[in-house]
Amino acid sequence: MFGSLSKGNLDIWKRKEDGEGVSTVRSAYNKLQGTLEEGVNEVFETLWKTRVTPKAQLLGWRMLLDKLPTKAKLIAKGILLQLSLCEFCLECEETVEHLFFSCKVAQKVWNMCYKWLGLNIVSHVKATINFQHFFLLNLNKRQNIVWHGMWLAIIGEIWKHMNRVIFKQSKVDPTEIFALAQVMAWVWMKHKIPSVKFSYSDWCLSPYTCLKTL
Repeated sequence: MFGSLSKGNLDIWKRKEDGEGVSTVRSAYNKLQGTLEEGVNEVFETLWKTRVTPKAQLLGWRMLLDKLPTKAKLIAKGILLQLSLCEFCLECEETVEHLFFSCKVAQKVWNMCYKWLGLNIVSHVKATINFQHFFLLNLNKRQNIVWHGMWLAIIGEIWKHMNRVIFKQSKVDPTEIFALAQVMAWVWMKHKIPSVKFSYSDWCLSPYTCLKTL
């Protein structure tokens, strides 16, 4: 916001980002999301439609906007750390793109997900593009929105696993990350979508078939 002070006139406050100085829900929403690239609004529209918990959506939103407190972010804010290296590989600086996508541990998790589907895909390291590419051609739009819950589950489990490694000295285990993401995605579907009738075993054996029933 900015103030307008001029002699003989009433003092007023206006929003810089609104041409007319009018505050709206849409302007506030756009401001919170930051300056987005063309087409990225679709990413957030899909994100808010996913059938997951608000906490999972919020984590995904923060990650997509690069707002998570990674080591690179903390150092940029002047918070001193002993090491800026990724806790998983101890080879590269811990940024959002590295931690969730380009780290060899994260890549193993994503590869397990695609192998689960019988696919061989090289995932993009840019978060918004990775999210956009996480769709299945044989599913309709509604089913793919549900499928994006698996993307959020993987993001959430990578983040939680990293914190366990730091604070509880847990062993780095990409298989555990993926297995917990499978569980979380199924739990969300089971509790958020009344039409879900398939079991966790069905989900693990044939995710395509399960998603097709929705």
